[in-house]
Order: sequence, then structure tokens, then C-alpha cells
Amino acid sequence: MRVIETSAGENLAAFSRFLWQHRVAHRIFEERGQQIVELADPALAPEVREAFSAWQAGRLDLQSTMSGAARLPSGRSRVGQMLRSCPGVVAVLLVSLAIFPFALGLSEGRPGLLILALTIVDLRTHQSVELSTLFSDLEIWRWLTPIFVHFSVTHIAFNSVVVFDLGRRVESVQGTLQVLAVVVVVGVLSNLGQVVMNTHPVFGGLSGVAYGLLGYLLVMGKRFPEDPNWQLPPGLAIGLLVFLVVFSTGITEPFGLHVANAAHWTGLAAGAAVAAVTKSKSQGVADAHG
Repeated sequence: MRVIETSAGENLAAFSRFLWQHRVAHRIFEERGQQIVELADPALAPEVREAFSAWQAGRLDLQSTMSGAARLPSGRSRVGQMLRSCPGVVAVLLVSLAIFPFALGLSEGRPGLLILALTIVDLRTHQSVELSTLFSDLEIWRWLTPIFVHFSVTHIAFNSVVVFDLGRRVESVQGTLQVLAVVVVVGVLSNLGQVVMNTHPVFGGLSGVAYGLLGYLLVMGKRFPEDPNWQLPPGLAIGLLVFLVVFSTGITEPFGLHVANAAHWTGLAAGAAVAAVTKSKSQGVADAHG
């Protein structure tokens, strides 16, 4: 996240050392005649901006320990602040974590009653699924709930990290209702997209939502390039897109890892579409459904 833009002639070496001393991961680069300070953790943006202003005004001695308003939070308080700043994303992840132990039997063919109520169709009565089945059954909650079903520790850990990192960026700017709206819309559309492309009813996970958030942030970054809140680290976006393309080749299937690629692509497109119809960077989703 970009937090500071200043003239290319200003020497930021001391300020950079100061940030590293306080374990604030960052990078400094030049762009269009300006120096940009970019943080790995957006939650630290207010404190870093305040410290930079204090340093420029001569109120902060970088050689001494910070005090008062210029003090950056400790590691524990940073985590607490980060969690408090994105309750919507945390709630989504907590639901997934609560359901995870009950989903472990699904891959072994012995799902419990809770998981049978969350899969895209009831596996006791359906061995395949089509859109006509979903529309005739009218068990509408199932259109969303597969996003909470994960099949391994690696599966839920990777999805949780990505959703948290991307989701908190949306929630910090547009609020809890907006990020939850994005999760619901993208979750439903990515699940339906998977059904269209593959009739196997056993799939799940937050990865479609993760790619939806990626699509959302990429489009918002293009729409509002002047707002640093929407600028993703290039390595993060490129890495996720590379994974998407590589997994779509089916390279993992010989190893028994079947990836819901259709959900990923649909999620990416859905997130981008939601961002495209969002009225402004500070308002919720436009009335796209009527």
C-alpha cells in the first residue's frame, strides 16, 4: 500500500532505517519524479504518515525512541488493530475455520449432516449437479455455502491468508457491508460458474472469493489510480494470476489435486464486474441487480 509520496530529491535513508528498526516492512521507489513509500501492512499507514509528518516538521528525532503520537504500535497491538479494522473479513474466515473440522470426512466419502447441508447439492440425493437442479431445488443457501467448505489444512490456510490480505484492503476503504457484499456476490457467481463447467458436486473453498477480491482490487486500482489504497503490490497480483493460469492447465490432476478452476476464473471476472459498477470508491455496490 502506498502511503507517502514526496520529491525525488528528499533523502529518505534515515526514515527508511527508522521504519526497519520498528519492523515496518516497506519499500521506496521512484515514479514520475516522485519517491513512493509503500507498506506491506496497510494497517500501519496512519502511524507511518504521522511519523513522517512529525519528522518533516522537526518534531521527531529518528535517532531516539518515538514517544506520544509518533509511536508505532507493537506487534501485538498491530495485530489487534488489524483485526478490529476488518471485522467482516474476520467473520468470513471464522465461519470457515469453524466448519473446517466437519469437512474433513467429505474427501473420504463420509460427510456429516452439517457438510451435507452446505455442499452445492445434497450429496445423498445428487451425484452430479446442473443449474436446472439448483433452480428447481430452490435451496438457495447452497449457492453460497460451498465457499466455507475446505478439504485440507493447506487448502484453508492458503485461502485464508489471501482472502484476509485482499479483503481487508476493500474493507478498510469501503466498509464491512461492502466487503461482505463482494464476498456474497462473488461467492454465488463463482459457485454457479463451477457448476456450469463441471457437474461434479464436490467442490468448495474461498479461492473463488480470493480471485474475486483480486479482480475487484485490480479494477478499482485502474479506476482510481490516484488512491494508494487500491494499489496492490505487483508481485502479489502477478503471483496469483500465474497460479491461476498454471492450475488451469490441469498440471495438478495427476497428483490427485483437482482444482475448481472454473470457480477461480468466474470469481475473478465477477469481482472485476462488481468493481466496474461500483459508483465510487467510497460507496457500496451500485444497483446492479435492478
